[in-house]
Amino acid sequence: MTSFLFSLFSKLSLFVVSAGVGMVAYFLFAGTDSSGAGNEIKLGSISIPSIETRLQLPMEPSLLAKTDSPVDVSGDAYGILYVLQQDGKIVRIGNEGSSLSVSTRYADLSDEKTETSIGHSAIAFHPEFLVRESPGFGKFYVVVAEKPKSGMPDFIPQFGFGSENHQDVVYEYRTDFPLASNFKGTRREVMRFSQPGKEHNVTSIVFDSLGYLYLSVGDGAEAKVEGRSPSKNASSLSNAYGKVLRIDPRGRNSMNGKYGIPRTNPFLLVSGAMPELWAFGLRAPSHLSFDPFHRNLCIGETGDNGQDKVNVSSYGGEHFGWDLLHGRGMFSLVSSSQIAEAVTSPIFSIDRNSQTVGGSAGNVVYRGENFPSLAGRLIVASESGELIVSQPENGSQISLLDLGLVSEKGIKNLRTTPTGELVILCRDGSIYELRKVESTTDGSWKRKPLYCFRPIACEGRI
Repeated sequence: MTSFLFSLFSKLSLFVVSAGVGMVAYFLFAGTDSSGAGNEIKLGSISIPSIETRLQLPMEPSLLAKTDSPVDVSGDAYGILYVLQQDGKIVRIGNEGSSLSVSTRYADLSDEKTETSIGHSAIAFHPEFLVRESPGFGKFYVVVAEKPKSGMPDFIPQFGFGSENHQDVVYEYRTDFPLASNFKGTRREVMRFSQPGKEHNVTSIVFDSLGYLYLSVGDGAEAKVEGRSPSKNASSLSNAYGKVLRIDPRGRNSMNGKYGIPRTNPFLLVSGAMPELWAFGLRAPSHLSFDPFHRNLCIGETGDNGQDKVNVSSYGGEHFGWDLLHGRGMFSLVSSSQIAEAVTSPIFSIDRNSQTVGGSAGNVVYRGENFPSLAGRLIVASESGELIVSQPENGSQISLLDLGLVSEKGIKNLRTTPTGELVILCRDGSIYELRKVESTTDGSWKRKPLYCFRPIACEGRI
């Protein structure tokens, strides 16, 4: 009992300190001028002005399918992949009893409310999609942009909100036939965000090994991502913007009664804070991935002034610096060193201005078996077609992974199969899995998934 109370007290102390930092910082700087340049503070992130090392591994990109404007991919425990296109169509990639992948049209999720200029942006299959007795059976989740005033929003920006450009909606899709080649089922709205601009929106979702769903939510600024656009939302704990949220889609104890709030969320007991919050101080988080070995959440972020970053959240409650660390005149009340100590540094950054590589297009920690030399390494994809490999703890030993002809196509997103192998979504619509040269016909279909709740979910292969 004593140890339990001590552990509870320690966690509460951490949460209160995190909340205090955010609120104090917000009140100190919310009204200061941030229009100037200069005095830019770096938090010790690893920048890459030049890369000379190139890795040569026995790998070969295996073409799985050719799609139209792919934006994200997710999979089930049998190794079936589902590619989401911007237009709302889902392409199912399986290996129907053979070693060759077969792609078929699985679903078309668009309707008259869809804001087609933005479209669909993210998809995540529940880890228990194939477990019949589970609450997650037959369920997957999608983020889509809908036209203004399409519904009653659950979240509105606290600062900088004018007219509504569109609404980002998270939908739950459920089917009683998860192995069917075409989707037949129902749709349920989970949460809805009002957005004042086309950028800084909800762009990525991912499940952890406990079945909790993480959502990246931009800070709600109306300016383009490439510009300097502080919105004041990111440092406030009383709104959902500029944050990563964590919810339990199987629960119903949220304000709108459509999802659950995990009991271990870091700000659940903080007065005035939104209970959905997991991490804050983010500008435009755009790529989420979960490392099931270390239980870390990797957060790819489009920062200001041409900086793309990868942040790592291990416990929740972290403040990642936005929008405190920018501009002139921000530090008249508190020194820059004190602020740097209060926020969590990114572990990796790409300077778009260096022209060494393109901007970030996805990030994962490799946990597959095809390439042991990459085990536990952080892999960041660049839009120009490179894979950058480093140590996730300190960003050291940076090198480029040679992809051959795939690099010329450009990368739209980097994801993994359920078994941890690398999947690349190219800008021309091609979908590749990186496989060993000596086993390009087998791939990873026969391996067990990283997320396996019950034996039934890991038996058999299609």
